Amino acid sequence: MQERQTKQKRIIYDALKALDHPTATEVYGYVHGRYPSISRATVFRVLGGFAETGKALELRMAGADVRYDYNVSRHYHVHCRCCGRVADLDMPAEFPMPVSPKDACGFLLEDFRVEYSGVCPRCREKAAVPC
Repeated sequence: MQERQTKQKRIIYDALKALDHPTATEVYGYVHGRYPSISRATVFRVLGGFAETGKALELRMAGADVRYDYNVSRHYHVHCRCCGRVADLDMPAEFPMPVSPKDACGFLLEDFRVEYSGVCPRCREKAAVPC
């Protein structure tokens, strides 16, 4: 059964593309400012559906709010430990990996995620002292 493409879903997906790795709250703020009739619950439900169906990635980084990415190709992310900003890293993210881990504790490896963190250029400029 094919998923229905509603006007609300299109608006929310367009917002996801316009924003840079936003949280659901950021998407809601963007959408609500333009279309006040779209509820917070709708935005959150639709984003969850996008992640479930593979139309968007749900990024769960340690110590940060869940963020969403419309770019579903395999790639890495880096997040700023000061402001929480998330950006794409321009480097290959191959799976299966060219070199397999020797000890997988008996697991059949199916996927992997690598999380990078640091301090973004804006935060480094703002404070001479790291966050």
